[in-house]
Amino acid sequence: MKFLRFMPLSLLIFVATFGSGTAYAKLPLKCQLNTTADQFWFYQEQLVFKSSQFVIFQNFKGRVVTQVDLKTGKFSRTTYIGEPFIPKYQMLFGTCEEPNHVLKMWHMSSVEMDQR
Repeated sequence: MKFLRFMPLSLLIFVATFGSGTAYAKLPLKCQLNTTADQFWFYQEQLVFKSSQFVIFQNFKGRVVTQVDLKTGKFSRTTYIGEPFIPKYQMLFGTCEEPNHVLKMWHMSSVEMDQR
């Protein structure tokens, strides 16, 4: 108990927040467009494919697909706006912040504590 009395509050908050691993799953992958300050945040539930080179996220039942290059952090986002509208595509490009780190945190959230 004496240890807890001297533990810094910030460390206690960190342990309480990230000690369980479920918080890692909520960590977003943050990406920003090249031409504007617009950002896109991606979550583990949106991840549909992962390899050593890239990951793919899917939104809106597949109408929006984003590919992130894990070596460069660059992303391309394709949106297909179809029926009932006139079908057309939109392509956006940008950079993601530390995609490999975020993927590692997501992986840690799915692994039992004694297997880490």
